[in-house]
Amino acid sequence: MKKQDLFEKKEATRYLFWGVVTVAFNYLSYLLLQAVMAYQIANLLSIVATKVFAYCTNRKFVFRSTSGKFDQVKEIARYLVSRGLTGVVDFFGLILLTETILPDDRLGKMIMIGVTTVLNYFLGKIFVFQKSETT
Repeated sequence: MKKQDLFEKKEATRYLFWGVVTVAFNYLSYLLLQAVMAYQIANLLSIVATKVFAYCTNRKFVFRSTSGKFDQVKEIARYLVSRGLTGVVDFFGLILLTETILPDDRLGKMIMIGVTTVLNYFLGKIFVFQKSETT
């Protein structure tokens, strides 16, 4: 097995592990917030908190980004754009599911977590955490 293939499998395993942790963080923070406020606001707050958590874990543990300070600013900007996009999908997707199709916002949240997890992986790998030419 080539070194690159082995790295890709390890990266996918790391993403799976941290993805499960992030999904749990997202859903539990949503449930806690939803118990005391409207589901739309609870969803928005859980999305923001989860995006911060996910950036830290993806950067350090999944994609193992070693970008310098200047490149990290660009990385953060790309992260904000990509996760902002998936955050909008998550936010409006939950409202759409809850208001039109599903009787339960918690089920809708689980569905949207699945959709955005897949989108986040590909955007993170392709757009955000780019390997430098020297690594």
